[in-house]
Amino acid sequence: MSSKDDRPLDKKPSPGPPSASAGWAVTSYLIGGMAVYGGIGWLVGRWTGIAALFPAGMLLGLVLAIALIIFRYARP
Repeated sequence: MSSKDDRPLDKKPSPGPPSASAGWAVTSYLIGGMAVYGGIGWLVGRWTGIAALFPAGMLLGLVLAIALIIFRYARP
């Protein structure tokens, strides 16, 4: 006869499927990449007087975030 109380105390219950928090991680990567590289583009754009560096930085951050997501989550 086996019950739940027979399991060892050092084992933690599984947190659920691994994709439970993957959606939040992907969203964070996308927003974070755009914010960091957009901020860098904005700062460099203000320093050099080239306003187009802000959207270019945001696009670069988005591309790098998508690449990170593909390498982290799409590969087996």
